[in-house]
Amino acid sequence: MQGNLSDVEQRIKRYWYTDGIAELTGGGILILLGLYFALQEFLGQNSIVSVILQSSLVLLMVGGAFVSRRLVNALKARLTYPRTGYVEYQVDEGNMRRKQIGVVILAMMVSALSMLFVRLFQSLNAMVAVTGLIVGLILVILRARSSGLPRFYVLGVVSVVLGLVLSVSGLPDGYSLGLFYGLMGVSFLLSGGLTLQRYLKENPLPADAERQNG
Repeated sequence: MQGNLSDVEQRIKRYWYTDGIAELTGGGILILLGLYFALQEFLGQNSIVSVILQSSLVLLMVGGAFVSRRLVNALKARLTYPRTGYVEYQVDEGNMRRKQIGVVILAMMVSALSMLFVRLFQSLNAMVAVTGLIVGLILVILRARSSGLPRFYVLGVVSVVLGLVLSVSGLPDGYSLGLFYGLMGVSFLLSGGLTLQRYLKENPLPADAERQNG
């Protein structure tokens, strides 16, 4: 019975990502993060604007998540639900909390191992290397495995590779992080755009389908 419930949950999560809209909005947030870190590096630590930016990171993340969620729902209401319907499932809060704690513990372990690796190889930029690994794990565990969509595995690999490549680029932390998030944002936009294009082609509006058959 539990296996059947897991299959149903995976199908519903796969449906949530089937149109690529979530990736498009996520890509926009990642590009904004990239600009945020690059601008901090450009302005320098002693700049008043840089200090303001540092203190507003939490607001940027929370506000970005709020706006992104509302935008995703608005676009789905306009593009997705008229074509393939609305699907919702009840979230098990206890199970979700356990998964979140597990992800945090795993991220901490990866960070610790990454820092040890960096101490052995001092030429690496620790911050961007760890960031690439953590983002890659999040994509694989919370997106690819839960939805069963292969493109999230690809994005996870891209994240790890970008983090490792930029860690030996010699760029300052702000620019390397900015470039990492910017390139990941572009990857999300490409993935989401291609997915949305295929989805709209395969699922025309009922009125359009009737005109084509008529």
